[in-house]
Amino acid sequence: MSRARIVRTGVIASLLGVALVLTGTGYLAWHLVMQHTAERLETLARLASERADSTFAQAAVALRALNSSPLPPCSLDGIEQMRLVAIDTLAVKAVGYAEEEVFVCSSWGEVGSGARRWPAEFRTREGLGVSVNVPPFVAPAKPMLALQDAAFNLLIDPEHFLETTLAPGVSLALGTPTGHWLGAPAAAFAQVLTRIHSEPHSGLRGGYVYTRVAHGNWQTVAAVSRQEMLRDLWRNVLMLAPLGLMLSGLWCWAVSRRVGAHLSPLAVLKRAVANEAFTAFYQPILDLRDGRCIGAEALVRWRRADGSVAMPDSFLPLAESTGLVESITAQVISTVCRELGTSLASGRLQHVSINLAAFDVVSGSFLPLLTEARQQAGIAAECIWLEVTESCLLNIDAAHRTLTQSRQAGHPIALDDFGTGYSSLQYLRRLPLDLLKIDRSFVQALSAGAPCPVTDHTIAMARQLNLLLVAEGIETDEQLQYLRQRGVQFGQGWLFGKAMPLDEFLAFVASHHWQAAS
Repeated sequence: MSRARIVRTGVIASLLGVALVLTGTGYLAWHLVMQHTAERLETLARLASERADSTFAQAAVALRALNSSPLPPCSLDGIEQMRLVAIDTLAVKAVGYAEEEVFVCSSWGEVGSGARRWPAEFRTREGLGVSVNVPPFVAPAKPMLALQDAAFNLLIDPEHFLETTLAPGVSLALGTPTGHWLGAPAAAFAQVLTRIHSEPHSGLRGGYVYTRVAHGNWQTVAAVSRQEMLRDLWRNVLMLAPLGLMLSGLWCWAVSRRVGAHLSPLAVLKRAVANEAFTAFYQPILDLRDGRCIGAEALVRWRRADGSVAMPDSFLPLAESTGLVESITAQVISTVCRELGTSLASGRLQHVSINLAAFDVVSGSFLPLLTEARQQAGIAAECIWLEVTESCLLNIDAAHRTLTQSRQAGHPIALDDFGTGYSSLQYLRRLPLDLLKIDRSFVQALSAGAPCPVTDHTIAMARQLNLLLVAEGIETDEQLQYLRQRGVQFGQGWLFGKAMPLDEFLAFVASHHWQAAS
């Protein structure tokens, strides 16, 4: 996955995460509002029902006391008694007495208009007749609730049941089981009441959230408007906003860390290893005696997703320090055997050299893979040289074991960059070697035209030890002639060709025949 795609994915993940957190915060706020509102409405509806029950119980006691009184109902003492009941009984506005369904007197005195008593719509469990929203038998006033027992009647203000100081913004309604509601609810609330009579006990209708409680012969509805709910919702959203911002920040931080981890050099290198993005470029190795291209050094390259090619020094140190170099070496081995198998098996090329890292030399895990890959490609073991540098040989015992096994398998062993470290002579004495590669720094010293004692000494020592020599970094004809005259067998460098991909290298082998000057 490319860097741009990882960043783009991270940005999308951050935005989606923040959107999800904010949506969740909003949902939580809405859930809390709905839960709190439902609990509050349930409580208020039950309080109103309990108040109605208490009022009816008091009214029943008062009516029975009037019915059992020995005083003549419309006498002065009887009217006074009715007046005291109206004063002493909570919510009772007036008391009336009727004969033959016509009111004769009330707690206000004689009733001269001959008002008729209202028919009872139903009777309570206490046996009281109930008439809803009736006109008073006294001076014109708002509709009342009438309770009847025998000839006596009580008038109660419906608002008594609906008053509460604990419910700002809440609408309450008390009604009969048949859907007749006390008092005159607001127009919008009244429309809701007509719609919820036979519906579930709670819900959202007509812009109101309501709860309906059935209790005895009555039903109570408590409701709040959608506007009130939205105000509560915004209060909860503001209350939960710090939590949402904190969670959003944590999510973005986690995504940022994740993106950073994906973009870290190690993560990028791991993905490259998993995607087998490593290949080999080939630098020609020529026989300096006749100028023939007899082989190549396989140099690892990293083909990035954008098409660019990364050089080894940009990733090998990290690969070696993290153990990923083993997988990279395996990819190089597979690539070399697959790409040069035909050329090596046919004798068109004599050899290809593969560089080993310190981890490879210590573990020796590359050898079974190399054996399998070359056998499948039909390549002889002596056609694959194994190159090691002094930095690979810090564990001399492990290096000796691995290189001995490799040499016994038929692979020539080359010591690369000879002379640049402090232990080269020790390696010559203790390790099974077949070739020495003269470091380019010593070859470059030949450009001055004067002999290089270190180069001369290396050539002489290799001859005494019966080791083949490969000179690296040959860039001028002057360097070439110096090395050729001193019997160096093989050479590589920009004078012949740089490291190149397979197609270019095969074309080079097919078309190039460099002839050393005599």
